[in-house]
Amino acid sequence: MKENEHGNGEFRLRIYGKSELACLYFPDRSPETARRNLYRWMYRCPSIREGLAALGHDKHRKFFLKPEVEVIVRGLGEP
Repeated sequence: MKENEHGNGEFRLRIYGKSELACLYFPDRSPETARRNLYRWMYRCPSIREGLAALGHDKHRKFFLKPEVEVIVRGLGEP
């Protein structure tokens, strides 16, 4: 398991800024590139698209709520 921002290798389910979460999945990319890559992965996973739609995800919000992060992690695995 990769180390995260806490340095302990454990991923915490919480509210994340979109770039913040993306950088956990793509740590060696710029925040903008990481975010684009995360959205590409999310778009290719129907369970994520459907799960976020069911939660009423606002694509203009700058962060993912905890239930949205849970949907993403279920679809992609922990970063």
